[in-house]
Amino acid sequence: MENDMNRPTRTASPAAPMSTAPTGNSGRASDIFAPLVALLAAELRRGGDTRERHPPPTNLVQFTAWYLATVQRLEQRLGEAQSHGPMSRREVELQCRLALSASNLEEAIQLCAEFAALLHPRAGRIGLELHPEHATFRLDSLRPQVSSASSLVDITGLFAYFQLLQWLAGRTLPLQRVRIGPLRREDVLPFLRLFKAPVLAGGEGYALDFPRAALAMPVVRTPAEFPAFFACFPCEVFGPRGRGLAEQVSALLAAALRQGVPLPGQARLAEDLGLSLSTFRQRLRAAGTGYRQLRAEAVRATACDALRESDRPVVDIAQQLGFADAATFRRAFLRWEGETPGAWRARHRGSDTADPPHPRE
Repeated sequence: MENDMNRPTRTASPAAPMSTAPTGNSGRASDIFAPLVALLAAELRRGGDTRERHPPPTNLVQFTAWYLATVQRLEQRLGEAQSHGPMSRREVELQCRLALSASNLEEAIQLCAEFAALLHPRAGRIGLELHPEHATFRLDSLRPQVSSASSLVDITGLFAYFQLLQWLAGRTLPLQRVRIGPLRREDVLPFLRLFKAPVLAGGEGYALDFPRAALAMPVVRTPAEFPAFFACFPCEVFGPRGRGLAEQVSALLAAALRQGVPLPGQARLAEDLGLSLSTFRQRLRAAGTGYRQLRAEAVRATACDALRESDRPVVDIAQQLGFADAATFRRAFLRWEGETPGAWRARHRGSDTADPPHPRE
């Protein structure tokens, strides 16, 4: 099998940016993953699979199990339609454990590529392209035909590698762009939001673009941490096992803010995480934090991300975050960061995009 590590970059066909308009309005954690449930269930029905092996999930624990089972059903169906089946669960585990032995993310990607080559063609082809300022992780499933189902499975595969790399480094991989293959599918928007980066459809393949410096991120995880991570890999997208309650709550709040849905309150978070409200509060106190503190930090972090990563007007960001108006958001941001949103954006992006003058309030 061809190994395309560091191969020359090919010119991609024109790609179209996908919309990122938020959906949903009920404020429950289940509303955050409900669009993914609907998307995957529709794909099964499109292929004639109407068996309900698992009831629709209503909380995060159920969603994790349902998601894993559903993706495996899609992979099995694709394997039956082509000359080779997918990787087995054991083979996926061995690949992840091999990546865990790396010293940094660049070596981890190289090891994943070498392992995939040993399983040709079932594991597809992994490539790493190096550019002066950024790197590109490419995934080619080597499918003889592209279909609606195969595009969705390949997107989940790309997201799985994204999760693996972030877990190995113990921090966020700062994606600059995501490419999701030749099919333009507006229905995959709920899934694409999980990448938290601009997404292009209609190009030549599946890829993650990120700063080249990220390849030097050291692998900080240990073998002792692996079983908890892999138990539901690659499906526990909102709160991997092994995370503390505070981190899970932060992840849920951040996801709601990204999607523009109302923030779930303490009672709903406790219910969705399988806890009583009193236990929920006690465990957060024991961790030295509380719901209000986590909510405020989630809003602040999401505001900073939106300012740094997009050119959206401040008024739009304020609306997404639930502020009454832009002036209220500006005052809050000034308390957080000591400067206006426009000044903060200009300083962090090296541009002249400071806020236009506005009256003091």
